[in-house]
Amino acid sequence: MRVSRMFRLLAAVVMTVLLCGCDKYLIGGESQLMRPPYPAGEARKIQEQLTKELGVFTLKYPKNGDYRSAIIRVDLNGNGTEEALVFYRKDASEPISLAVLGQNEKGWQVLDTRKSEGGEVERVMFGNVNNDRCTEIIVGWTMYSTGLNIISAYSFNENRINPIDVREFSETQASNISVAYTDMQIHDFDNDGCDEIIASYINLSEVTATAKLIEFHRGVDDSNAMSVTDTAPLDGHVLYYVGVKKAKLDDNVFGVALDGYKDNSKMVTEYIYWDSLSGDLKTPFYSEEDKSVVCTARSIYTTSRDIDSDDVLDIPVTEYLPGYDDASDSPMYLTSWYNADFEQSGYNFIRRKRTVINTAENYSVTWQSSWDDNVTCRIDEKNRILYFYHYQKDKFAFSDEIFRIRVFSVEEWESQLDELATAGSLPDYIVLDRSGDTLYIALFAQGQSYVDEDSVVSYFSLMK
Repeated sequence: MRVSRMFRLLAAVVMTVLLCGCDKYLIGGESQLMRPPYPAGEARKIQEQLTKELGVFTLKYPKNGDYRSAIIRVDLNGNGTEEALVFYRKDASEPISLAVLGQNEKGWQVLDTRKSEGGEVERVMFGNVNNDRCTEIIVGWTMYSTGLNIISAYSFNENRINPIDVREFSETQASNISVAYTDMQIHDFDNDGCDEIIASYINLSEVTATAKLIEFHRGVDDSNAMSVTDTAPLDGHVLYYVGVKKAKLDDNVFGVALDGYKDNSKMVTEYIYWDSLSGDLKTPFYSEEDKSVVCTARSIYTTSRDIDSDDVLDIPVTEYLPGYDDASDSPMYLTSWYNADFEQSGYNFIRRKRTVINTAENYSVTWQSSWDDNVTCRIDEKNRILYFYHYQKDKFAFSDEIFRIRVFSVEEWESQLDELATAGSLPDYIVLDRSGDTLYIALFAQGQSYVDEDSVVSYFSLMK
């Protein structure tokens, strides 16, 4: 336990330094950093006007999220015309600033600027949080002093950038705590016509994690404000999220899915959604008894996705393929994909599909029920081969091969075919798929009749 805690504390320190982005950690300071290419087109005109009005500055780019540009064009005030939102810093001693530019017959003009309360731009999002037909700006900042990500929000009307106070609790509770987060998503999660933020926050040092619902309300003196209105526990043993997405979690529920890597080298999927019937933020897979998520734990490094193209997210859960166990050096797994079906009393898992996944090459093969206890696999990552064998208990090492899937470049495959044709030993093969210069080839063992070769094409799928 002491080693695990020390590991988590070390991870917290390392992540703080990496996330901080403070100039003192950069050789030569900000002035010595490589500059991105000067923007072209309208972005160039926007930067030129900003330079004319503000002088020398450095564009700052969001590190994560859907918007990675320092210059973002969006209709902020709902008048049908795009404004330009720009993140910049005048010099290393000042915080990052926001500028909004508008366009008229004279070109782009700076309408307003505002200094931020953060160190670096972690991400920027847009949404209508108060049903005013305008688009609010949601910015995640990474703080220099702590390395934490905190949330700020701004409205833009009457050509002014107006801050929206974002706090951990409402102002009536006299709280002055900024909302910390690890990841956040914006959407109308409760179908009330306004967008809300669902944020997740991992506290590595305390081994806790929390989901937060953040909504707009009127603060003291009728000021604009947003605050955390509900929370729910998440798995605190997750070190970081490898995938976060907004998605349909079942046929009737829309929410956020988190795929996290745990400190026991396992991955889990967690769901967060607003339950309109109970009026609560839900994290249904969290076990209060275990203080963690157990039901979606897996050993394979793959994330949730819509594996069967039914517009509902599927969760991967693994078990060993025949012939493998805890003592195996390089175990192979059968991955079952489940839909969650939510009910008022809880949820059920519905299995949709089973696959063998080659994570190195990012493809899957649909497992057939007739293969149960009769087939197993082996992978050769160096030569980019996935083997399928007949499985015979206690004779795993001597099983007969059925077919293999091998990945080639087009040039490699054509060269190999020429060599085999010259030698008079062309293999029995099918081209399963192609992605750019990469070919996925199924090569069948001579004389095998266990699988229908044409059907293998339908079993194969590149993972999106």
